[in-house]
Amino acid sequence: MNTITVNLWDVNLFGNDAAEEEHEDIFQSYALERKEANKFLDENNKIQVVRAYKGEGKSALLRIVSNKLTREKINSVKIITTGVALSPNIESDDSDYWTREWKKNIVKLIASEIGSRIGFAYKDDAISLVEEAENNSFKERSFVSTIADRLKSSAIPLEYNKKSNSNHEQVLKRYLENGEKVWIVIDDVDQNFKNTEKNKIKVASFFTACRQIVNAIPEIRIRTCVRPNVWKIIKREYEALSHIEQYMYDIVWDLDRTVELLAKRVQGYFERNNNWVEVKKSLSDDIETRNKQLIYLVFESTMNWGAYNRTRPAQIILNTLSRSRPRWLIELCKVAAKSADSRGSKTIQINDITDQLEEFGKRRIDDTIAEFSSQCPQIEDIISAFSQQNERYPTSEILKLIDNRVLSSVNPKIFGVVGNPSNKEVAHFLFQVGFITARRDLDNGEYQHISFVEQPDLLKSRTNIDDGVSWEIHPVFRQALKLKNVETKQQAQRTRKRKSY
Repeated sequence: MNTITVNLWDVNLFGNDAAEEEHEDIFQSYALERKEANKFLDENNKIQVVRAYKGEGKSALLRIVSNKLTREKINSVKIITTGVALSPNIESDDSDYWTREWKKNIVKLIASEIGSRIGFAYKDDAISLVEEAENNSFKERSFVSTIADRLKSSAIPLEYNKKSNSNHEQVLKRYLENGEKVWIVIDDVDQNFKNTEKNKIKVASFFTACRQIVNAIPEIRIRTCVRPNVWKIIKREYEALSHIEQYMYDIVWDLDRTVELLAKRVQGYFERNNNWVEVKKSLSDDIETRNKQLIYLVFESTMNWGAYNRTRPAQIILNTLSRSRPRWLIELCKVAAKSADSRGSKTIQINDITDQLEEFGKRRIDDTIAEFSSQCPQIEDIISAFSQQNERYPTSEILKLIDNRVLSSVNPKIFGVVGNPSNKEVAHFLFQVGFITARRDLDNGEYQHISFVEQPDLLKSRTNIDDGVSWEIHPVFRQALKLKNVETKQQAQRTRKRKSY
């Protein structure tokens, strides 16, 4: 193991933190295939929607699905696109009109794609599809179309009129009656979403259109995605979306998945450098052990973390600081690798990580504000109120801080909360977006963190507000906000007390 080295200066070591922008060869070398990909490839599921926050792997999953469709569904039509490319360019507050326009655009794209694949067309529907492909530059103009257009003149009274067909849905329905499947993968439907009437109608009507399309044309399969906070906003206002809930699949990341992802990135590095076969010989046959060995080729295996010189495995620290988001994880790994390389180190150590946290944390605050401002436009003011305060609080103290530093000077509006939110409702919102985390101290001196996904009812109950937990500002934000370390302060107080005796 000691003879294996990794070039930390290699910009492709960890790959791109945005899967949709990665070069195909690099993506294929490290892509972590999750089990939910099987649900998205099942022909029995007409619609599947992956629901996850930014940086949690929506685009990566859709790209994996797209690649597998190309390899496995050989006799099917595959279309890869984005919500931005398909979105109707209209100004209206009529959701039915938006739904019709989404349907037109989606069905028109499918018609053009099928038409581009038809060789010689001799039936009306096939001819219509070919002409649609020609009109939208999906296919070169046919010999007949080209010659007829060039023969038109005042001297030669030849008229060749293409049959106008605005009802693509009926043409597709008839053409696909033979059972051929059409798979369309649509990413970035809610890109740059704002909590405005137009944005809500736009995204909500997209899902309604998808449902109507697959019901009208059973051969079509749609795979797409949405962020949980966006879905929460639109579902509350559009009753028809309750029918889409059954097609949702939530991506959840935990430590085991983070370990797999990191190990796969390192393995991909060796595969691209054509030495994976040799490296693998020196690794354990047990997959869990091998994954850790791969990570420790790049990172110091254990690192000092927290007060009292506690040590933790590298993967735990990275998973905590990235808040289990793959995009944040890879970005942190890349800046830490750059730091280690500048020191001439062969592995990434704890200082290479912690030295980046102030700037890294500022970017994560910006991400959080951009992502959740649709739910609370005043989120930046709320986060700023914690600047230079403590990093950990009992429930009573964090509610008091919200009273004194937020509600006294800011009038926040939180989606789903009627009127002015209480201190408990503000705290619950911060818990939901991951700014604060619940902490349960155990009798043996250890503690565990509890996320919103694990216990969403915390701060909601009237009789058991916190279930005995305290609250921490997530570590990724602490240096950027210059928070005070409670454990260090308590340790210093105990030391001064002992000296005074």
